[in-house]
Amino acid sequence: MKPAREHSSRHRYKRFVGDYKQRRLDALADAADGRVPAADPSAGAAPQKKEDEKQKKTTRRKYLRDYLRWLWPHRWSVAGLFLFALIAAGLEMIEPKFMQFIIDRVLLNPDLDRSTRIWWLNLAGGTFLLVIVLQSVVNIFKNYRQRLVNTRVMLSLRRALFDRLLHLPLPQLWEMKTGGILSRLTGDVDTTTGLMQSAIVSPAIAVVRLIIVIAILFTTNWRLALTVLGIIPGAMLMSFASARRIRPIYRSLRQDAEQIDGRVGETFSGIRVVRAFSREARELMQYMHGRHTVVRK
Repeated sequence: MKPAREHSSRHRYKRFVGDYKQRRLDALADAADGRVPAADPSAGAAPQKKEDEKQKKTTRRKYLRDYLRWLWPHRWSVAGLFLFALIAAGLEMIEPKFMQFIIDRVLLNPDLDRSTRIWWLNLAGGTFLLVIVLQSVVNIFKNYRQRLVNTRVMLSLRRALFDRLLHLPLPQLWEMKTGGILSRLTGDVDTTTGLMQSAIVSPAIAVVRLIIVIAILFTTNWRLALTVLGIIPGAMLMSFASARRIRPIYRSLRQDAEQIDGRVGETFSGIRVVRAFSREARELMQYMHGRHTVVRK
């Protein structure tokens, strides 16, 4: 019973929590991918940590250059997507100004008579409706352009990855297994494709929205604007700190999914061997242990 408990999802999760508290998840993930060798316990902790940090920065810069090189052929499509997203964000941010105009300049304006007030209300309401319809149309075009760009980038990445896998050494392909290769060609590429939206377009649009909001606040109430400016740096630091702590967990989940998919692919490609040795129950147990570990994480 002891080996079963050691390989249970609870035991794996406890080991994962310990590695997370000791901040070893990134090092373990890099060692599993073969990017950096596992840490040597006999080496000094401080020099080894500095060397690991230096190597991580170098690797991230290389990956960033590779990703920008993949995006470069699609630069005009990305620029068009960014333009549509910018227009949609601008239309969304001016909507509160209509409510301000209706309340301050129309409803609470004592200089307007009833007929004039109704006329201004109809004009403001019609313009507001027109802006909402225009924003919806722009969002439709933005989503369409984003889908086109994501599809083109995804096909380019899959072509490059497939060509790379075809030329890998046979021992390395044997270690990755068929299911692991399929997982990288499907899930990893989809995740990398969504990186453009989450790491480039969304932060840029968020900065533009922030500038528009601060400008509106300064024109409305400068004290409230200064209060917001005092809160923003703390919120940004909290966001960056949370992202740094969450990123290793996400990498661990991706590796678990790759291992699970790899084992499933090997199981069904060798289903005759599995049934010949009556391994169905054990394969099912291994599959559920992996999935339960992912759920716990």
